[in-house]
Amino acid sequence: MTTAPQPTFPIKLLLVEDTPSLQMLYHAVLKKAGYPAICASNGAEALAKFDEYRPGVVLLDLMLPDMDGMTIMRKMMAQQPGTRVIVITANGSIDKALDATRKGAHDFLVKPLGDMRLVGAVANALSEYRAQTGAAKALQHTPYDLPLADFMGGSDAMRQLQNKISAVAKSMAPVFILGERGTGKKTIARMVHKQSARAEKSIVSVNCSALESAALEEELFGTSSQPDTAGAIQRANGGTLLLENPQDMSPDLQARLVATLQTGSRIPTAGGAPVPVDMRLICCARAHPNTEMRAGRLSEDLYYRLFVIPLSVPPLRQRGDDITRLAQGFLSRIAKQEGKTFTSVSDDAARIMRKHQWHGNLRELINVLRHAVVLYPGPELVSAMLPEDMTNSPQTFDGAAQRNTEIVGLEAATKGLTMAEIEQRAVMAAIERHGGSIPQAARELDIAPSTIYRKRDVWTKPES
Repeated sequence: MTTAPQPTFPIKLLLVEDTPSLQMLYHAVLKKAGYPAICASNGAEALAKFDEYRPGVVLLDLMLPDMDGMTIMRKMMAQQPGTRVIVITANGSIDKALDATRKGAHDFLVKPLGDMRLVGAVANALSEYRAQTGAAKALQHTPYDLPLADFMGGSDAMRQLQNKISAVAKSMAPVFILGERGTGKKTIARMVHKQSARAEKSIVSVNCSALESAALEEELFGTSSQPDTAGAIQRANGGTLLLENPQDMSPDLQARLVATLQTGSRIPTAGGAPVPVDMRLICCARAHPNTEMRAGRLSEDLYYRLFVIPLSVPPLRQRGDDITRLAQGFLSRIAKQEGKTFTSVSDDAARIMRKHQWHGNLRELINVLRHAVVLYPGPELVSAMLPEDMTNSPQTFDGAAQRNTEIVGLEAATKGLTMAEIEQRAVMAAIERHGGSIPQAARELDIAPSTIYRKRDVWTKPES
């Protein structure tokens, strides 16, 4: 087995993990793959090292002893908007990780971490950071971008999407792109822009989740009418402005954007005369804007100005044979970047990929391919190079069927037991999964270690 050479570009990796044994393990795995990391054991140390080294990628455990992981992520991304943050969470805290991705995290990993998953996620984040940093730059290609025709593929769902793109591209109407995490929403935005009459001008992207309110206001509206300090709205003049997660703007900032869209001009943050702007507006998000409006996160005025033409990007698991074509295209580009000889995907690997659920969509596919390229020489990607959870787990169930199977198994395992007995079995099973480590079991179950110690004392106390 060969490993990737250490990256030559000046991008540092920060690993934030408070459990010494896990920190040591993750650091060793990453170093072996060519990605040595700076380590921190708590929130205060993480922020201090982030300020000192300004890493491009951060591996961040959300459960730290002195500070909430979401607070740390928010501070890091406000200080350096282009930072790729990969959050790490226990199996029982996946909702927190999903919330983190909604608020700007690049990716998330669930403990226990497989070596290949860890390396793939970090390698992908480092490569994307190298290609494009900052919260509001002209939208650039990444090393993984396929020719648009290859990206679209030939599935019925994507052909229908292509037809809609062709129909709306020439219009000035705002477009709202919906889709799961990692489906390629920004690529679809780029397609709309490239097929529009504004294709010769820039498409400027702003992630509204990545900055605090004051910084986001300055990024959008600028501080003066001078071109060198103009905000993203002014830089998109004549072109397209892409807003990611507009529901994460503050109410005041949403109202200001509504006024800009109504008048066709913007007023710099520091004051001054209104500046005319002529831009096409595209938004993208995972959550439906109607849901965000009902929850009070998106104003009604802004909702009706943004949600005019909806485009839905299908998840990768619904794209059939496109999965193999996409894998082949990404594989060639990743291999070229890493200096490897990978040229093809074997039939057995392709069959497993088509059955996989791909909850991380294209981002997960790229991670899977990247870790294979990093850890193996090629020239063919075979099933043995895929992560164990793909090759050992049944992938043919859809989400509902999988849940039904889990429910039936749970009922069989708990039938006739009291709630206290069910709790005891769940806790003791978690301890066993982590080799007897109560702190690690507690992290998985999202409870305090002292709770487990207290309960275990009761369970193991001899009856008098």
